Amino acid sequence: MLSDDSSEEDEPISVPTQHAVTHGDVDMGGGGGLDDDNEEDASAADDPTKGKHPKLRRLYAAARKEPWNIDAWLNFIYEVQQSFQHVEEARPFYVIFLEQFPTSAYWWKQYADHEWRANQLENVREIFNKALHELKLPHVDLWSFYLQFTKSTVMDVLTDASSPEDKKRARQTMAEAFETALDRVGMSIHSNGIWTQYLHFLKDDKEPTAIFSIRKVFQRALSIPIFHLDTLWKEYEQFEKAIPNNEVLAQNVFKVLRPKVDAAKAIFKDRKALIDAWNQWIEFELANPERVERPKWKAKVRYALESCLACRRFSAEVWFQYAMLELPDVAAASAVFRLAVAAMPQSCLVRFAFADHLETHALVDDARAVYEAALEAHPSAITYITYMRFARRAFGNKFHGGIGDDGKQIALNIFELGLKKFIHEPEFVLSYVDFLGHTNDDNNMRSLFEKVLSVMPPAVSKPVWDRFIRFEQTMATNGGDLTSVIRLEQRRAAALPDDSTTKGLLGLVDRYVWMHLLQDSKSDALFFATYGTLAASPAGPVADPDMVFQALCRADFPLREDVERLDAMDGGEANGKLD
Repeated sequence: MLSDDSSEEDEPISVPTQHAVTHGDVDMGGGGGLDDDNEEDASAADDPTKGKHPKLRRLYAAARKEPWNIDAWLNFIYEVQQSFQHVEEARPFYVIFLEQFPTSAYWWKQYADHEWRANQLENVREIFNKALHELKLPHVDLWSFYLQFTKSTVMDVLTDASSPEDKKRARQTMAEAFETALDRVGMSIHSNGIWTQYLHFLKDDKEPTAIFSIRKVFQRALSIPIFHLDTLWKEYEQFEKAIPNNEVLAQNVFKVLRPKVDAAKAIFKDRKALIDAWNQWIEFELANPERVERPKWKAKVRYALESCLACRRFSAEVWFQYAMLELPDVAAASAVFRLAVAAMPQSCLVRFAFADHLETHALVDDARAVYEAALEAHPSAITYITYMRFARRAFGNKFHGGIGDDGKQIALNIFELGLKKFIHEPEFVLSYVDFLGHTNDDNNMRSLFEKVLSVMPPAVSKPVWDRFIRFEQTMATNGGDLTSVIRLEQRRAAALPDDSTTKGLLGLVDRYVWMHLLQDSKSDALFFATYGTLAASPAGPVADPDMVFQALCRADFPLREDVERLDAMDGGEANGKLD
């Protein structure tokens, strides 16, 4: 029933080189800083260790005091394993540990193994369902253990007296388990063991048609960069040559398949080198180096992202990449966002991106529910502000302001004259934008943005792009349109290809900030620390009054009487209408 564990993949909590717990006292080197002479009781009334031996209580108290001290938690869980032989006693502590570290595939396996040894088969199935299907842990060793369990409970219970129908049904169930495992982790460089097990399983089939299934699985495996491809190739050659009267077909198949195997071996070297450099690995898979069709490409990228999230569960950027990968499947992308919210419930960025995803696909009520849940769980000013922006867009709220026409036309004429000379100066343009914002003149404002951005050098244009996007978010009199905002963000990213703040989740941040407000949760603080911070003004750049004044002083404006004369003219550029 038990098997040796392979540690070919990184994960948040795994077996350390030396156990944190020995048969004697707890090794305090690098652990939770416990004092063996200090037996302090857990303070919580619902302490699950209440009534247990003092050592376990001390270890649990230390782990709870420092929730992210891995050594403290390992000390605790190893003590659980040593103290409780009966799974009924150990089960609550496995649950506590895995709630803290839900992506630790090694400990999900330990938990399942303990339940299996106690013959609690339904509990084992629930564990596999949680770890492999709900959490989607892309861990080859855990999937191999699942296959071992399935074989034991489906195939090994068959006897000579079993009916042909029962045997056929069991083989079908086992084959489906292999296919599911290969769909999830078959693209891993470490999946060669599962491919080999599947081939051995198929070779046991006595049906005449089994030869076609075996050939198909061989060819699938040989096209994937995995360990021991040369050995697998030799086995395939022996398989084809052992078939009577198959020499010609075998040679033709070898001729076609050999280049694919060589390509897979080359890709294997690159992929193995990147396996621990998460961002490089993800970018490598996104580039589709094997030039496979889209479903296979998505499976490979999905595996890389899930592997990354098993170690970097609190990376908002990786969750966002994963959700975007699933598009245009709206339901699949939504499922990823829900997992992200569950992993990072305090992250406003994740919740807002989820709501935007729902809004852009006309799921307005669902988007509203996301905002309501955010306000209920973690109310904050920035959440209220972003929710109001959403409500303004989604429910047609319009904001009107009255302003007299006295002097407006003269000001427009002055700005238009200044624009001829200072169209490349962001400070002047933003000052003009501020003026138009007070007039509720959406058409002229959009025309101004388009006119300026068509000629302004990219090196200085980002403040104008940012203001254009902020206008569509907060100032459009029709409430705004998220689709228009997204198109503008895409245009900005294309115009500023070297600016990392316009890419990925960081490119969405401007949607969710207002004035000095930034979500101060640990989740989002980690994101900004990793990918950079906003500009000094989180709401975006603002025009410097001194620079605007200097620019206006340099302008060759006409005399007042000339402006009034131009204002009285019909048509021409002085009528305040922009090109």
